[in-house]
Amino acid sequence: MRKFAKTDKISDLIHHAISNAFLMELEDEALRWVTLTDVQVSRDLSVAKIYYAVVEQQLSREAAAKALQDNMRALRAYLGKNLRLKQTPDLRFYYDETLDRARHIEDLLESIHRNEDHDA
Repeated sequence: MRKFAKTDKISDLIHHAISNAFLMELEDEALRWVTLTDVQVSRDLSVAKIYYAVVEQQLSREAAAKALQDNMRALRAYLGKNLRLKQTPDLRFYYDETLDRARHIEDLLESIHRNEDHDA
């Protein structure tokens, strides 16, 4: 059975803590429509790559990125206070296009089905 690396455990802790901060601690309404898809921490624990997606189509990628950037200091402070790590990692946010690609594929499949129904 594989033992989880320390980075895996810390990635999971950061994922849960930031998700909690979005919902309970930060007052920016835009962050309620942002979901984290993955967190990867560097081996030396100095950097956390945080992948996110926007679940509300009314919120643009740009608005989500701005909300994350505007709340970066508060997020790092929240992590430092709640995770008690020796060093709070530098947070780097990356947009995850997986949901957008899935929506696009669903739209294409729906379009094909509509055309088949229309031709029949």
